[in-house]
Amino acid sequence: MSKILFMMFAFLIFSGCDKGLSPPPPEKVDQGIAGVIYYQGVFPDSLKEHRLIAAKMYRKYRSINEILNLVLSGSDSIQIYPPISSPSLPLYKIDTLSYRFSLPPSTYKYIAIVQTTGELMDSTKWKVVGVYGTNHENFQPYEVEVKLGEFVENVNIFVDYNNLPPQPFY
Repeated sequence: MSKILFMMFAFLIFSGCDKGLSPPPPEKVDQGIAGVIYYQGVFPDSLKEHRLIAAKMYRKYRSINEILNLVLSGSDSIQIYPPISSPSLPLYKIDTLSYRFSLPPSTYKYIAIVQTTGELMDSTKWKVVGVYGTNHENFQPYEVEVKLGEFVENVNIFVDYNNLPPQPFY
């Protein structure tokens, strides 16, 4: 009888706990920016790529090649949405486009819409067509701080094809 009680007790002890009081696995945390892109003016017919970028620094670059190299090298200083491996944002005439861009926590000092009428690696055809927080009289992009687990809403960008922002290269 004591042997049966011992076996039942052992069964309850060893079958009841697989990991004891360990915490549950962490939930997947997502953060980034979200908003609407507003378009006006004449939408280019020959558009090949149309993407959103978020850069941790704002400065003048030597050329679009320098920016492309940062993106393609896997550097985290410039993030791109959708990723290069995914299809571009819509290439046809639209008035507005809602987006949700997952980003690592950081401060992003330059958020812009970039596009090309050429191939991906043809740097002569890329240009910035809209920047978050600018007006054309006093060009100053707004910075956005992305915190762990939070989406910054209303990061709205205006693209006016008849009045493009200054280009970030010299």
